[in-house]
Amino acid sequence: MGNKTVLEELDSKISLILEKYEILKEENRLLRETVASKSEIETRLRQEILKLREEDELKDLELEDITSRINKSMEEIQIMKYAS
Repeated sequence: MGNKTVLEELDSKISLILEKYEILKEENRLLRETVASKSEIETRLRQEILKLREEDELKDLELEDITSRINKSMEEIQIMKYAS
């Protein structure tokens, strides 16, 4: 009868270990999904950042062009003033 008690205790411990394993397995699955999701979000955000940087560069070029045209117009106005 003593052996049965030891076997029952061993069976109980094995069951507990299996339960913990299943819990950890599920936690691991959820963490993997979270990491995958976060990676996808990071990728989309990086792409958006690149797009915004490119747009910013284009706006800078556009501003430089406008400034250049304004300066050229002002120079032409000054030349016309002195010529009159």
